[in-house]
Amino acid sequence: MLEEFEKYISTYDLDQGYMKLKHDHSVRVMELMGKYALELGFSEDDVELAKLIGLLHDIGRFEQYKVFGSDVDHETVDHADYSVVQLFDKNEIKLFTDREDWYPIIEFAIKNHNKRVMADCNDERVLKFAKLIRDIDKLDIIYLLGYLKLNMYKDAPYDITKEVSDYVFKHETVDVTKCCNDNDWTTAQFAFVFDVNNDVILKEYKKNLDYYYERINKERFKEIYEEIIRYIDGRIDIYERNRN
Repeated sequence: MLEEFEKYISTYDLDQGYMKLKHDHSVRVMELMGKYALELGFSEDDVELAKLIGLLHDIGRFEQYKVFGSDVDHETVDHADYSVVQLFDKNEIKLFTDREDWYPIIEFAIKNHNKRVMADCNDERVLKFAKLIRDIDKLDIIYLLGYLKLNMYKDAPYDITKEVSDYVFKHETVDVTKCCNDNDWTTAQFAFVFDVNNDVILKEYKKNLDYYYERINKERFKEIYEEIIRYIDGRIDIYERNRN
């Protein structure tokens, strides 16, 4: 799986910083998908499928950046939809697996991994992969923001728009079309957690979030951070009690 991926992306300029970043993110997401699929009791076959979805979930990013010189979806193309185009419209999925019974699951999970709201689906098997890739992608994005200092707006002077902060206190993900400034975008990133489906990832998510919080203007985001930590701790507590 990984060998085929490395061969595929070798056609892109990996000396370009963005391409290397996306490569490393894809590999980490693959590994995290495998780790948490095991913890969730997936079969051996399903663990492999989860890892493949993780590895390929952003594959359209490479072509997006090559064609448009940008990864800003609303200015170019939706990168999840573009990934589906690369894999299924161009039939590049054949480079990675010939398991055609996996194709509808891969397509739905990748297409929906970045959407604020998933498309309707009544197939629980499909949904378990779609929910997991949404969770793991967010887990690694928070890691990237904190540990690699991406998107650091620590000195941004703007107030957080009330409409944006209200999403947090309603425990909802932020409609990013409402974001008016850098601090709104940071608030939207904190609110990712309200779309986490699998409580098993929350301890690692919290660790990444804590590190991210340490790297920004803590006073500005104090109330938002504290609300989100209360929310996470509450879910972790219920999860742990139900396990015992």
